[in-house]
Amino acid sequence: MRLPVITSSPETLLETFGVYHLTRLEADKATKDLLAAFEEAQKRLTNRVNAFKAAERSTMTAMAVRDGEDAAFDSTMRAFALATLGQVNNNRRAPLYLKYFPDGLDAVVSAPLEAELHKAGVILSKLAEEEDQALKAHAGPIQNAVNELSSAMDAHRAALDSQAQAYGMLETEKVNWLDAYKRSYRDLCRMFYKDPKKADTYFRPPTKGKKDNGTGDISTPKPPVSKT
Repeated sequence: MRLPVITSSPETLLETFGVYHLTRLEADKATKDLLAAFEEAQKRLTNRVNAFKAAERSTMTAMAVRDGEDAAFDSTMRAFALATLGQVNNNRRAPLYLKYFPDGLDAVVSAPLEAELHKAGVILSKLAEEEDQALKAHAGPIQNAVNELSSAMDAHRAALDSQAQAYGMLETEKVNWLDAYKRSYRDLCRMFYKDPKKADTYFRPPTKGKKDNGTGDISTPKPPVSKT
């Protein structure tokens, strides 16, 4: 019996090798005890797969919320930039405009998210001393945009952490599943000690291919990577 390699995706372990082995055990009344043990291994790995997929969805949701808040932040900053330009007849070299946007608006709205928050903080500190009430009125919306974006970024980082934990538990459960798979084989070998080759017939042989390392599968979950 050739054991599937650890780099096989959990779906392949469950739906290809696991289903085949489980079906063969179910078809033989003599292997009833082995069936219950392997069913439990299938169930545990299935639960870990579902937990990882749920964590992936949560991360994607958090990313979408974060990106939406980033768009709202950019819109708020553009509104302030336009208001500032309105005070100086659209002169981007005017001291008032350069006070808030020394490197231009794009340097704020196109910066990495952490840099955006930092630049917004600088602008807010200057607005606190602004005498023009029309410009000062933008401090509230900017602060709200900063707060919402910061919270969304925190939520996305937390989701990434949860996804990483779910990935680690999934990889551990794959090892446990393989152990149960090997244990089932050993038990069958003992059961059919007079005909050792019979135990092999209860397992689906991995395919022989260069691309899939002999597993019949070329995909496996990847650990999440934060870009924030």
